[in-house]
Amino acid sequence: MAGDETLLASETDRALDDVSADEYGFDDIAKKLAPSLIDAAKSDGMVIGIEGPWGSGKTSLLNFLKKQLTAQKVDRLHVITLAPWLTGDNISLIETLTGAMADILDREEEKSNPPGFWSRKKKEAASYTDVFRKYGARTGRALAPVANLAGLIYPTAAIVGTGLGAGADYLDKLGRTPTDAEVKKLISDKLASLDVRFLVLIDDLDRLEPQQAVEVIRMVRSVADFPKVAYVMCYDRSVLSHALERGLHVKDGDLFLQKVVQLTFSIPLPEPFDLRLSLRSKALAVYREINGKDPGVAEQNEIGHAIDREGASLKTPREVKLVLNAIKFAYRSMADDLYFPDLCRISLLKILNPPLYRWLENYLSIRSVIFSGDAHVSEDDRVGMGTSLKALLPSASTSSTRSIWCVAEFIPGLQDDDNPQERVFQTEHSSQIANYLAGKRLGSPVHYRFYFALTGPRTVLPDDKINKLKSLAGSDIPGLKAKLIEYIRAPRPLGQSWLEHIIDRFSLSELRTLSVAQLTGLATAVTGVMDIAVKEKSQIRFHSRTLADKAETLAGDVLDILREKDPQARNELLQTIFAQSPSLSWLVASLFRQELFDHGVVGDRAKRVEDRHLTADELNTCRQILQERLAAAAADNSLQDLPDLADILYGWRDMAGIDEPRAWVADFIADDSNLVTLLLELRGMTVSDRVYRHLRSSTIELFMDREAVLQRLAELRQSASLPALKAKLDEIDEAISIGANDHFN
Repeated sequence: MAGDETLLASETDRALDDVSADEYGFDDIAKKLAPSLIDAAKSDGMVIGIEGPWGSGKTSLLNFLKKQLTAQKVDRLHVITLAPWLTGDNISLIETLTGAMADILDREEEKSNPPGFWSRKKKEAASYTDVFRKYGARTGRALAPVANLAGLIYPTAAIVGTGLGAGADYLDKLGRTPTDAEVKKLISDKLASLDVRFLVLIDDLDRLEPQQAVEVIRMVRSVADFPKVAYVMCYDRSVLSHALERGLHVKDGDLFLQKVVQLTFSIPLPEPFDLRLSLRSKALAVYREINGKDPGVAEQNEIGHAIDREGASLKTPREVKLVLNAIKFAYRSMADDLYFPDLCRISLLKILNPPLYRWLENYLSIRSVIFSGDAHVSEDDRVGMGTSLKALLPSASTSSTRSIWCVAEFIPGLQDDDNPQERVFQTEHSSQIANYLAGKRLGSPVHYRFYFALTGPRTVLPDDKINKLKSLAGSDIPGLKAKLIEYIRAPRPLGQSWLEHIIDRFSLSELRTLSVAQLTGLATAVTGVMDIAVKEKSQIRFHSRTLADKAETLAGDVLDILREKDPQARNELLQTIFAQSPSLSWLVASLFRQELFDHGVVGDRAKRVEDRHLTADELNTCRQILQERLAAAAADNSLQDLPDLADILYGWRDMAGIDEPRAWVADFIADDSNLVTLLLELRGMTVSDRVYRHLRSSTIELFMDREAVLQRLAELRQSASLPALKAKLDEIDEAISIGANDHFN
């Protein structure tokens, strides 16, 4: 991965001051605006507003204006920049301004007098600029200790001397300390008589607290409303208006602002598509830098489509920077786990439509656990999510970016519908889900979280671990079995086991991408660990497929694919599974029993010939193999140690008839503890207000003599002394009682 740190560094929020970085023509605007500002400084005082939303480039324009004003070299025009957002409480903005102006006037006065004259005069008398400074300190609203107020008394005419000209005579005749208003008039008269102009630039008014904003307005239109002083204020009009409403307790802050600002200049909106073109160019540069190549034509077109659609509401250069930062931050470390066009989409939504961004994060997280089989969504939740989605995307037009249809292009399971429940969690075809997974798309239940949290969901295996399993399947079947057993025994945050999750990941579409060796290795390993999985993870699952069911599907899919790819490998795999797999319980109770149903040997819902995994000949061959294995397990007493004993008995009955399993049961239950164990195993389940375990008479009679069993149970209860045995007998009695009232009995 390439590493141009300059290119990949986050875009700062600093304003531009370099013409080479000016993408949006601020320097050209500044060139045209500067002469008007210079003329404004000749007036009796003017306030000019540069207006634009946050991030539109007001400060950048101000920086270019400073450069243009400096380049103009206007004699005796002085530019003062104020940053009220940076000014602390210990000094007022007015005091800062008057102090800066007084310093400039001191320098101008010194330049206009012979060398040494100004310093001698300063020693003899206070300058009129001292009056200016006192005025700023007195009229500023920074909090000052009472003890310091004595230092804010205006000097008398005798002290000021001739600095104020006629103003000194005025002070002398006044015979008292002048008011602030009187001093302001004296200062104004003095400034009017001087050949000096000031242009005061004030930025970030829209960042101020209401009282601070009021202080700035008070300064420019009252306290420091001097001749030959022009103010240029930068602000977001709606934000500043609202601040004035709160700070001044007026109803219409916008109307109040009209009384303050004589001339406004609005930051022009970028040309159509300028912002999107800028983002596209920079995003492609990021892709190129990290991947060392350009995206392919299809992906490049998708990037352009994503930015054009989701970027249609880009309004300011700052938004482009924020989106680009989000892209860089995620892609530089997660490039292998993301689809770049989708990253562009979600980054745009994060900045431009945060409510929709949060809705999608929640929706995709729920969809992920639904995909993994760990949860389901209630009808009320679907209605709620569908309602909130429509509120966020109200348009019914398929071409609108504010329609559900637009988002449904890259988020699965969404559609526009009058019924809120039908807008979300719609069924997706397995091939579509496979495409999301293979492309590491935002809609992938495995990869979605990388787009929001820079890490995958804790409930799914990352791609590198799945790829490791694929590699083992093709080269090391014992190693794959060992790894699968590790996953069986490893805890998982939600309900199903890691093995079940792994099987879910190998959908039919995914299996079709594997080699013959990988297919046979995967099927051999999975079928070989199923008895361990069933024993380790006892499940009570209603209305959803079990681990055993999913393993059946995987094995069947592999056999179907191999029928087309390599019939010889398929025959060898059948022999391996049915003759050698240690998962005899699962083979009898699940895989082969389902084949008996599919062929119509059991039940009345036979599948079409082309939909069966085994041919009729293969079914008979496998039946013979399993019957021999069951007989051997019964003979060496290993059958009783297999998991799901009750299901084995049903599977045995379906393939060989009732006589063989019934004969084995008779021998097995000769021991009382085995009788208790088998009766507990034979219990079924029903659900109403809770899970009930029932034991029907028909179930007992299928494998045993019911009356003899009940008699033995009664005798056991009379002689039972161990609490554990009594508890088991109580469970059996309860199950028989529930079964007696079961209408299926």
